[in-house]
Amino acid sequence: MSLLAVSGMAAAADILITDVTVIDGTGAAPMSGRTVAIEDGRIIRIGRARDDEDADTVIDGSGLYLLPGFIDSNVHLTVYGNARRRETVVRYGPRNEELALESAQRHLAHGVTTVRDSYGDLQSLLAVRDRIEAGEATGARMLVAGNIVGWGGPFSITFSLLPEDELTHFQQTWNDRITQGVGEELMDMGPEGVREAINAYLDKGVDFIKYGGSGHFRRPVLIGFSPRVQEVIVEETHERGKIAETHATSQESLRLAVEAGIDLIQHPEILSADYPDDLIELIVEEDVLCAMRPNMLTGRIWSEHLERREAALAAQSEMPPPATGAQENRRAEARGDDLELQRRNARRLIAAGCPVTIATDNYQGDAPELRGEPKPLEQEAGMGSLLAIEGLVELGMTPMEALMAATRNGARAAGMADEIGAIEEGMIADLVLLGSNPLDDIANVHDIEAVIAKGRVIDIDSLPEQRIFSVEAPALSR
Repeated sequence: MSLLAVSGMAAAADILITDVTVIDGTGAAPMSGRTVAIEDGRIIRIGRARDDEDADTVIDGSGLYLLPGFIDSNVHLTVYGNARRRETVVRYGPRNEELALESAQRHLAHGVTTVRDSYGDLQSLLAVRDRIEAGEATGARMLVAGNIVGWGGPFSITFSLLPEDELTHFQQTWNDRITQGVGEELMDMGPEGVREAINAYLDKGVDFIKYGGSGHFRRPVLIGFSPRVQEVIVEETHERGKIAETHATSQESLRLAVEAGIDLIQHPEILSADYPDDLIELIVEEDVLCAMRPNMLTGRIWSEHLERREAALAAQSEMPPPATGAQENRRAEARGDDLELQRRNARRLIAAGCPVTIATDNYQGDAPELRGEPKPLEQEAGMGSLLAIEGLVELGMTPMEALMAATRNGARAAGMADEIGAIEEGMIADLVLLGSNPLDDIANVHDIEAVIAKGRVIDIDSLPEQRIFSVEAPALSR
């Protein structure tokens, strides 16, 4: 890599990044002309250049910008299936470890040094997580949850509205592989039964717990667990020092989860109605992290939505009034009312001061040979994360606030705020070096010159090492 110059002198550090502008992730003003020294995977000094300082690897940071590695708080690294992706999981489920590693490497190549997988094939995820952590494989740091507690797996009523008596033997066994003993049966249990099940699940080695505060969908709207059971889930998770979060799609299911003491809401913008003011106030008061999908509410997606909405409104103006509620639902779908609602909710949460982190919900989807149309770039590993950072600015944040959402707040979501998410002495050296200033134009987050993960310079041009689902990304057009 042209940025690197290997020194032949005795090393006081493993890596020196010299004369660089540091944007440290805390919200402090950029610091220009700094030297950052890294040793044994951690930042040991940030300051002015010293004549007696040298290292094995010296990176000339002149004209460059150093940021903490980005953190995506909601990804899906494995194939898990659903009502529409049956064939993919049959073909590729046995290769989930390879797929998870490919996705973790694609994230890392885009400067995303930590990802949180909130739903997927736990056995494969744990295996790849541990290989990366041990240094046996290259990839973004992985934190994994496995199943969404209380849901019955990808081929179930709660996830895909599929009745059990219509499932094949493969789908039944795959549901069991995904749920790992914390499926729909927990919704039939009282507090003590759930307490036992949650602890048995935590013993499997998951990094955090995500539970179904509601079902998967906004229609019909369901409440997943009673208030006292939700309190048990959160209490037992916190007892292990781990983050508790929820997927909840209605006002009351979300309110119950916030009152139970959750740390994070996944995609809080996806609600069945506009937020009542008091619920937003409660989220702010409790300092609950809002893990948003701005990649799916902004940029190209929003522009194309506005065009489709205008055409739908014009067509519907010539129609008679809908005769049934189902007809009105179909017309609302054609108008994109749900996307309008999500964007309103996201903007209101941001304006109210809710702590936000990026959580793209990016996924593997159908195998490339089975796709009827290309997967949206906004949901590709790594690229979607960068587009999410851009999207936060479109939704009302300043560039600095958007960067903090993807770094400092992401570290909170990971339960690692003392280790990652900022450029400070003693922190793990997860870093991204940009060729242009993201505070001038947030789109400059794409201008990646180098990535450092746990104090190691990554050969980003070589990632992913094996291509299974990934294809060369098309040129970005915004």
